[in-house]
Amino acid sequence: MANDKISDDQISSFNRAFHTLWFKIMTSRPESKSKELKKLTFSDIHVISIAYEEPDIILKDIREKLRLPQTTLSSIVAKLEKKELLQRVINPKDYRSFSLKVTAKGKELMEAHMKLDYEQNRHILESLEASERQEFIRLFAKVADKFNF
Repeated sequence: MANDKISDDQISSFNRAFHTLWFKIMTSRPESKSKELKKLTFSDIHVISIAYEEPDIILKDIREKLRLPQTTLSSIVAKLEKKELLQRVINPKDYRSFSLKVTAKGKELMEAHMKLDYEQNRHILESLEASERQEFIRLFAKVADKFNF
């Protein structure tokens, strides 16, 4: 596989398809359908999402997962606390560390985001034949897992 030559035409074709899809995804993002979600950045939503899905995760692990500098994560968390979407709490498994608790307002926002995400993903998968969907998901996951730049 490493010795397979990738042609300039393949790169160009992929580039066009990727940017077309990226543009369509970003211009129809769920955030654009919600006044509250519109006020949040991609990183803000990721931080809330991680805290929502992994309630006992510590800040250090969130930072590593998102590859963010500590100061950036601290700024995001402070902003989300101010918006009453999250609150910093002492981690019950390690009293020396902080976790993030998603507030009721934050949970409501995440549920709205996940519902809108679900609809966007369903729409993407509808563009494929039933027989193509699983292969597309498999290949997409493979690229996502192996992508490092």
